[in-house]
Amino acid sequence: MTASAILRWLSWLWPMRVAHAEGLHGPLTVRWESGRKVLNSAQANQSFGSLHRVWQGAFRQAGIVDRPPASVLMLGLGGGSIPWILRRELGLEMPITAVELDPAVVALAREHFELDALAVDAIVGDATIQVQAMDQRFGLICVDLFDDLDLARGVDTSGFAHGLRERCADGGMVIFNTVAHDAASTARCDKVLSHLGRVFHSVDGYRLEDINRVFIAR
Repeated sequence: MTASAILRWLSWLWPMRVAHAEGLHGPLTVRWESGRKVLNSAQANQSFGSLHRVWQGAFRQAGIVDRPPASVLMLGLGGGSIPWILRRELGLEMPITAVELDPAVVALAREHFELDALAVDAIVGDATIQVQAMDQRFGLICVDLFDDLDLARGVDTSGFAHGLRERCADGGMVIFNTVAHDAASTARCDKVLSHLGRVFHSVDGYRLEDINRVFIAR
């Protein structure tokens, strides 16, 4: 039995750390949990744990399988839960572009979560800037931008919502993941919803994994 297989087996008893890195917003840890390798920040799962389930639920609510988009823009990559779901679980082959601020996150995704095999065009940069600088439009935009457990700076603004509208193709949609874990974060979620509602035709909201509020804007 390989060392990796042993750690995976032991992770059913307790989490087993595989790698550690210092990211832009604090420590990042790759570890086996209940037989699956996950990426965590200090307070939150960043990929393949609860966040993976959030995006599985979001894609079900959005009906991605019935109407697959022609292209996908990911704002926030993490370990790569979104492309893993689209490629490996749903069998979709459209082009995927990802913007991720933290180069340490991209490196961990490549080393531990098969990012290169998922055929993702990964751009290291600030998503709030890139969404304004790009000229391409996408059938699906997935927004998952956090500083640990809280929304990243600038994503709860009118300007960012207008940028999303500009990047969204006709007939496309935006899926925006937020977290409401206290009064301040709940207020920021409400701001996101309000701004999306002003620039998109419709916005539906869903609560997933207790504290995640996911908005689907069309």
